Amino acid sequence: MDLINQKFLREARFYEKINEKFSQCLSCERKCKIAKGKVGFCQTRINIAGVIYTIVYGLIPALSFNPIEKKPLFHYHPGSTAITVGTYGCNFNCFWCQNHHISHPKENIVDLARKAKDYLSPEKVIELALKNNCQGTSISFNEPTLLFEYSLDVFKLAKKEGLYNTYVTNGYMTEEVLKELVKSGLDAMNIDIKGDSFMVKRYCDSDIENVWRNAKLAKNHGVHIEITTLLIEDFNTDEKIIKSISERIITDLGKETPFHITRFFPHYKSHEHGLINPTPIKSLYKAYDI
Repeated sequence: MDLINQKFLREARFYEKINEKFSQCLSCERKCKIAKGKVGFCQTRINIAGVIYTIVYGLIPALSFNPIEKKPLFHYHPGSTAITVGTYGCNFNCFWCQNHHISHPKENIVDLARKAKDYLSPEKVIELALKNNCQGTSISFNEPTLLFEYSLDVFKLAKKEGLYNTYVTNGYMTEEVLKELVKSGLDAMNIDIKGDSFMVKRYCDSDIENVWRNAKLAKNHGVHIEITTLLIEDFNTDEKIIKSISERIITDLGKETPFHITRFFPHYKSHEHGLINPTPIKSLYKAYDI
């Protein structure tokens, strides 16, 4: 790891040493058991001599100044602009990933970290936000939980300047991580509910109940929540699935919670599953009517 810019390395906030060979990452619900010298599922956490480190602190290949509605967050500071940053990697492996070029880069993330030279400090993020008349921050593009330690520092600085803080996330962080984010200044989240439990288990190898738990926990802690489902024809466009998501939103989060239905476009490994066309517009209207 000597070849990686030391500024990209930060000791993880949540992990535990299992034995002399393995340590367990506790950033997300995958809770990877990582051998010394190896990385976890997301490739952004590495075990160095029993200590788990993030290798992407301040490694920011994606930065833009976006309308808050682009997140999408339609009912949180409408008309405002958020500086938006993201890194590499993801703790899911959705075949339909719309940002796969950074979430699932062709090169190993360790190699990308070795090659990278440009470090973006949390202080610089806030400086850029203010210089460009932003009203808030957003950790997005890839899964923001992978920038957890970085987020904490950005959020605290943002609050000192009167800026809001947001996440666009799959919602698969551990409860401890979520609580720490809220404590450090997380104000709003758009959470991606990808489908029903069967779809999320089969194609994301994850438990959707952890996502619903976090959505409810965040809402109970005063975080503004909006939900998004990317409609993929024949995968989550069934009326039963859409209705179940809608009903769960009302039950767990309240009927005032915005629910965004967005259109799939064939990216990443979609062709391997026979998906070569975008979701038909009529399917979006049908879902809206449900």
